[in-house]
Amino acid sequence: MNKVEALSLSKEEESLLVEVLLEQSYAIEVVCSQISDVEKGNKSVDEAKIKKLNALYDRLVKAGV
Repeated sequence: MNKVEALSLSKEEESLLVEVLLEQSYAIEVVCSQISDVEKGNKSVDEAKIKKLNALYDRLVKAGV
């Protein structure tokens, strides 16, 4: 069981967490860090997830978050 599964946030808690990450400008840092870890081989994710992370990063950059 990974950390995300173990934590089991409610939808309201998930929304609140995302809101705080965006408001504090940490969202892009977290996504960037995840991408970096994958590229360095520190984390393993499938090709679809890395594409989604890259797309999310691009959206956050364009939004200035």
